[in-house]
Amino acid sequence: MKKIMNTPETFVYDMCHGLAKAHPELEFVEKFKIVKKKEINPNKVSLISGGGSGHEPAHAGFVGKGMLDCAVCGDVFASPSQVQVRNAIKEVATDKGVLLIIKNYSGDCMNFNNAMADAIDDDGIKVDAVYVNDDIAVKDSLYTVGRRGVAGTVLVHKCAGAAAEQGKDLAEVKRIANKVIENVRSFGFAFTSCTVPAAGHPTFEIGDDEMEFGVGIHGEPGRFREKIDYSDGKFADNLSRRIVSDLESDLGVKKGDEVVLLINGFGGSPLQELYILNNSVSKCLEEDGIAIHRTIVGNFMTSIDMAGASITVLKVDEELKKLVDYPVNTPALTWGGAMNEEAEAALEAIRAIGKALGFTPAEKAEAPKAAAKKEEAKEEEAAVYEVEGKPEVGETINTAAFVQIVDKMADIIIENEVPFCEADQMGDGDFGMSIAKGFKQLKADWATRKKGDIGQFLQSCSEIIKEYCGGASGPIWGSAFKYAGKAMAGKKEVNLADIACLFQEANRGVFETGKRSFGKGAVVGDKTLVDALKPCADALTAAAEAGKKLQEGLFDGAKAAHEGAEATKTHVATLGRAGTVGERSIGFPDAGAHGLDVIFNELAAFIAKM
Repeated sequence: MKKIMNTPETFVYDMCHGLAKAHPELEFVEKFKIVKKKEINPNKVSLISGGGSGHEPAHAGFVGKGMLDCAVCGDVFASPSQVQVRNAIKEVATDKGVLLIIKNYSGDCMNFNNAMADAIDDDGIKVDAVYVNDDIAVKDSLYTVGRRGVAGTVLVHKCAGAAAEQGKDLAEVKRIANKVIENVRSFGFAFTSCTVPAAGHPTFEIGDDEMEFGVGIHGEPGRFREKIDYSDGKFADNLSRRIVSDLESDLGVKKGDEVVLLINGFGGSPLQELYILNNSVSKCLEEDGIAIHRTIVGNFMTSIDMAGASITVLKVDEELKKLVDYPVNTPALTWGGAMNEEAEAALEAIRAIGKALGFTPAEKAEAPKAAAKKEEAKEEEAAVYEVEGKPEVGETINTAAFVQIVDKMADIIIENEVPFCEADQMGDGDFGMSIAKGFKQLKADWATRKKGDIGQFLQSCSEIIKEYCGGASGPIWGSAFKYAGKAMAGKKEVNLADIACLFQEANRGVFETGKRSFGKGAVVGDKTLVDALKPCADALTAAAEAGKKLQEGLFDGAKAAHEGAEATKTHVATLGRAGTVGERSIGFPDAGAHGLDVIFNELAAFIAKM
């Protein structure tokens, strides 16, 4: 591997700092890895997009006038956390609202959706979302349920950004974004793999004489792999004809229709080849009687250094043509409306007159945000970070003991990082690593967790878990802690009935997270961690209602978790880590359910000795 870099760990940070330094109208908020406009217009809807890094210039390169107000940057090919997204929403929120533009990848949907729910419920911000799924190559893939969101996302940014710049309200900006989504289609192909900095080697192997037809922007498999044939001297023309015909058929365009054409490089193909591809594609469209309103050629939604390209077609009417043509000024896309020196001087004069008259709307708009920050500061001053008293366990568990139990939980997860990965045979093999990452960070940030009461502590823990547990584990486990914490708000000690309520609410948090993200929350039998969590919660509830002692109830819950996890061996996965393999998952336990089985049983034994 040969890359201009310092370390894989600083790769995204260094890149974002470099972008902001090249474009002083932007700023990089390092704590949350977000790139935003320095000046947020309070009189328009704010647009946010983002996802894993590695697709540059998407998405930070499209932050600017006429497109995005903020981009949230995950690690390379990894979704940003819901904590990042929520803070991005708070940074750019206006009275007119915020629209999230989300590519249809499972991790992005889950993290953006949960951040949106938090911003609406907890912060009182007006937020809505659209979901881009323009890739016609495959229906499902390694990272999605349904079609993938790829280069067509750029045109959603463009049209929705123009609508927002024109002052349209949130509902109207969303309508326009969805109109673009309904009328845009993409298809990609690759000649080589890409090399993720942290891996140091190509993601997949492909022969020098082969191409992947229908590849995804992370190197996901397409429709098929085939030999490249230059024998008739018409490779580019033949390839374009195959793809254009598929795009036309899927989109339903016909003779007389008008389109915007986007030829997008994946990062490793030189511009000269992209223009050759554009020539071939344009000829195909012209042959079919389809007019090209505007052609855009370049690298816009890449896959690091992959050689290859994608073709995107947007069917346009008069409304969309005006939005596409509307002036835009971002690092990666600029046309129309650039002010000359006289216009700049006139604007400065107007600002000076406004200042002399005491007219300062931007400052006024910032006042509510400043007040909110002061209120947050007051809350921080009142927070309790040192647990009070000594651990006590009898028929109740006090805050000090509860904090100790969660610390032990973190130790169990970290100790089982490798075994939990090995148990994830039907998922992607990273379950142990994903949750251990979050709980390692929790222990590192232990001193900053609020410990005034059990509910406060659980919610404070959820902030770290949501941000640092990898993949879908962050939203799922973080929501479990958050819902449990809300249910225990203000409690300095808990009895068996409280613990049963805590577990039921944790289960509800997992269910609601799935429902928000995929339209369906997990229930027992879906082969997810719920197969252990829900039986445990129900057993705790039954024990409390029967008047059992605390320790006896905890052992009942642990036993139910074990039985539920074991039962997943006979289930066909419909959701969760093994949801894409279906019947092939029979005979294997769900990794999440197995993990909870181990955790709950070790905790029950630990509490018995306290």
